Amino acid sequence: MERKKLILLAKGYAFLIRNKIAWMIINRILDVFAWLDIRILALLSMWHPDMKYRLKYLRKRGVSIGENVHIDYGVYIEFTTPKAIIIEDYVGIGYGANIISHDAGLNAIVDIPMRVTPVRLCYGSKIGSYVTILPGVTMGRFSAALAGSVVTKDVPEGTVVAGNPAKPIGKVEDFIQGWQADMKVRPEFYYDHPNENRPPSTPYDHLVTWRKEGIKIQPATKLRTGTPFDYILDAKEPSSKE
Repeated sequence: MERKKLILLAKGYAFLIRNKIAWMIINRILDVFAWLDIRILALLSMWHPDMKYRLKYLRKRGVSIGENVHIDYGVYIEFTTPKAIIIEDYVGIGYGANIISHDAGLNAIVDIPMRVTPVRLCYGSKIGSYVTILPGVTMGRFSAALAGSVVTKDVPEGTVVAGNPAKPIGKVEDFIQGWQADMKVRPEFYYDHPNENRPPSTPYDHLVTWRKEGIKIQPATKLRTGTPFDYILDAKEPSSKE
């Protein structure tokens, strides 16, 4: 192996090893703080650097969470009535989203009770960054709310909504076909990205034809993280001579 590649690999793996050791130490410390103070537990359920721990802390708070769920940083999930939030398998929630199941607006003004209505994010539904889900909303199977939406009503299965208040703008199948058409025109914008939180099968699999059509897009190894981990990717990048 070329000396340059060896240096890049050494830098990259040294970074990974250092971070692995730090994770082990920091996670133990944060576990103790979360056990001592419920407020820290709540903050860690939003901001812990490791998603596995964010999910663990959310479950400790009482949120019902299925398997293969992705919850990004900074997601506010109901502090007052967390047991009223149900998140099914293969749900994805983007950065900075808000999911709320109680309404105490009138209660703060006059002698009207606080109202709690459960929120359910059904199998395979996706919530974009900075989306707000209001009390009583059910996101149907394989539905989606685009970034910045405020979802005030139930979203039917396979429906994509956007806006404030969120309104239907299309079906999942429309977006699949639209993306594949765009891939043919601008393949350089697309990366073949593996995703462990993707459902194993969907009602739309028969519409996904780009592999059969032989559309050439970028491999995921072309992506860069902006960290020393990139040294490993750079070392493994085929040279122009190969």
